[in-house]
Amino acid sequence: MLMSEELFGEGAWDLPRRLNPLDNLLWRSESDPQLRSPNMLVLLLDRAPEWERFAAGHEWATRMVPRLRERPTPPLLRPLAPVWIPDPEFDAGRHLRRAALPGPAGRRELLDLAEALITAPFDWSRPPWESLLIESVQWEGRAMAAWLIRYHHCLADGTVLLSWLDGLLSRSPEPRWDKLQPPPPEPRGTSRARLPLPDLVHEATQALHRPAHALAEKRRALRTVADVCIGQAGPLSPLLADRSSDRRVDLVKVPTEPLMASARAADVTLQDAIFAGVVGGFRRYHEQAGVAVPPTLATVMPLALHTGPARAGNRFGAIRLAAPMDDGDPRSRLTAVHDLIARAADAFSPAGLDALVTLASQLPAPLMKDMGRRLGRSYDLQVSTVGGFFRPLFVSGASVEDAFGVGPLPGSAAMAFVLPRPAGSSVTLTVDPAAVTDPPGLAECVEEGFAEVMHLAPDRAERSDP
Repeated sequence: MLMSEELFGEGAWDLPRRLNPLDNLLWRSESDPQLRSPNMLVLLLDRAPEWERFAAGHEWATRMVPRLRERPTPPLLRPLAPVWIPDPEFDAGRHLRRAALPGPAGRRELLDLAEALITAPFDWSRPPWESLLIESVQWEGRAMAAWLIRYHHCLADGTVLLSWLDGLLSRSPEPRWDKLQPPPPEPRGTSRARLPLPDLVHEATQALHRPAHALAEKRRALRTVADVCIGQAGPLSPLLADRSSDRRVDLVKVPTEPLMASARAADVTLQDAIFAGVVGGFRRYHEQAGVAVPPTLATVMPLALHTGPARAGNRFGAIRLAAPMDDGDPRSRLTAVHDLIARAADAFSPAGLDALVTLASQLPAPLMKDMGRRLGRSYDLQVSTVGGFFRPLFVSGASVEDAFGVGPLPGSAAMAFVLPRPAGSSVTLTVDPAAVTDPPGLAECVEEGFAEVMHLAPDRAERSDP
């Protein structure tokens, strides 16, 4: 994607001032450690960027995407959503750090760092993001650097962040003297630090005229919409039943081309193949534990709902799936997964989800958190696939060699965050160790689950014939 004026020019200032209902729901959930929604992207670089150039690039990027210089501010009236306002003391340097891991540091040490950061709360007196450069790490036998970008989900979803990075990062290691320059700051008189008085009066009047029994109506409507939009996806696995607030992060690397070849051979999508590989890994994990494999695994899969340029915030839905787990035949599992996802996606109602999220975001905090915990514990696995980088990219002269994401775990036993790239797809497993008591064993099983799927690729199937 080329750098777009819609994303980075004058249009970068033309963003909604209020958090949308989904952003608001994610922001309000931050006070509950089990519902926090931090996201992280880790880029592996061929070398450490020159620090002054790296820091200057952050300052430039925050002017190209002004939302990075803003923070949510609580509303004056409870029914209203927070407002994004510029941080009057914003300093990009406060969000930027560099560090060295105790050496020799490799993949496990980097994952342990990601594990610690993903559970840490944000400082809400500042914009909710931070950037950390690890200047030396051993990655697959090479000395590399790692760039960790941690951001709160209310700021952006994965599609938005990758859209920003794809437009902001360079296509070559040399400095670009002709790159698009930031838009001028907004005039002080039109700052979004506060809403215009007519807008505030209008919203306050609407809030004051809501009937006193609105909460009871919202709760009834919430139950109705929830029954329609997020019905139970099947029984939970007894093996994955326990929950805690601890997290463990592991990484599985999968070659992308054989996975795509298997998908083509089975006439399904890459996303179907990814889903089937992860579910196959959970089947193997149950077998390894010596327990009966349940017929299905209660799973949630997000759906990207962006209809135009992904500029800021969140626009995604989710479908609940009773994933076929006890099917040991990868081809029939692929077909079943494809049909299951297609039916659920066709039946999905964005309007129904909008209604549900709008109602939930306006509930009192105790009710909202209780609903979030119940929803998060109503499934065992979430599988999120976000489009990755499909062209060479450079960060202040350093080449992006690899990447993986780390997603939140709002109550389920496990989250698989998948980032496909031509050189290989990253499958990051964030698990609750109370539910998944052998995280390294699960990672091995997921790797084997993908191997089952990739065995369907024509060239691999031919090599395995006697």
